[in-house]
Amino acid sequence: MRRNAETAAVADDPIHVLNPVERAGLRRVSRGAVSRAALAGVVNALLTGLSELLTVHFVGPLSEQATLAAQALYFGVFGALAIFFAVLEILYLGWDGLRSVTRLSAVAGMELSRDENKEVALALARAALELPSPQEAVAGVNPHREASKFQLIVASAVYKLKIFATNFVFKQLLRRVLSPALGRVLLPFAAVPINGLWNGLVCWSVLREARIRVMGPSATQEMLSAVLEGEPEPRAVLVEAIHRAVGSAIVRTRELHPNHVALVRAVRLRLGEPEPLLQLDDSAAFLELLPRLELAERRVALRVLAVAAILDGRLVRGERNLLSEAYRSAELPSGAVHVEALRRAFVAGDIISHVELRRAGA
Repeated sequence: MRRNAETAAVADDPIHVLNPVERAGLRRVSRGAVSRAALAGVVNALLTGLSELLTVHFVGPLSEQATLAAQALYFGVFGALAIFFAVLEILYLGWDGLRSVTRLSAVAGMELSRDENKEVALALARAALELPSPQEAVAGVNPHREASKFQLIVASAVYKLKIFATNFVFKQLLRRVLSPALGRVLLPFAAVPINGLWNGLVCWSVLREARIRVMGPSATQEMLSAVLEGEPEPRAVLVEAIHRAVGSAIVRTRELHPNHVALVRAVRLRLGEPEPLLQLDDSAAFLELLPRLELAERRVALRVLAVAAILDGRLVRGERNLLSEAYRSAELPSGAVHVEALRRAFVAGDIISHVELRRAGA
């Protein structure tokens, strides 16, 4: 039984199953956090716009004929003010994000102060501060084994440029529709709606990710127990396939999500450590191993793969391709539809259907 600190409700269901009271509490936490994040973006953009107008008033407008000293003074004053307000916004968003994910975990029924939840608390802190998952290999699994550094750098750069590009395009549109006089007054505030919108979207994404990290360990235990229910003493080859299934899903995701770490540890706790020389992050080796299993064992391995694929709340292209390749290697019909149904149920906090879980093994 667990105590819901935010709503003072008591629930007997697992943490990853959200009852109506918890769903209402989560919506309330999310709406408040998103609204505050959007407002922080609007306030920062307004203050930055006012800073630009004040700089023009006291220092003078920046023209093409301005001397180097005039340009340095202009950008020195305006830049210092803009950076100051941006730092204040970042500090506030970080503080409020940590506060919001703590409230969210309380609504879901998880006590972060308990020793067994320390790793979840750290994972939530990373989500709130928008820090990426750790890059180093864990338990012999390197999430970037099959990814090029160039792809990772490009993905990071694209993310950083989104807000800048949106603001630039919006300003260009305003220049076309506004008169020069009106443009001089309004253009400094062009970032107001953009900042508010981006902050709101990012905050919503952060809270969604935090919710998935809260529910992950509980869902991992339930799904893994259901998958291995009929395999009290699996053969060594099946144990190897299960370890490889988890490692392959992580590699194709290209990220070591906290829920994947929970799954790796749960599998090892239940089945023991894998052979030391095995390369668990080699998806080709996993696919080659599948035909060597008996039919029932192939289904078990595919179910574990399905669990590993959905635990981060997404099914990226690499994971979908791996699932398709695995079904072909196992000579079984695709269960991708059932894997997607499992993912949706997990993300929504619904009761996970064991029927869908079995069908995910085709």
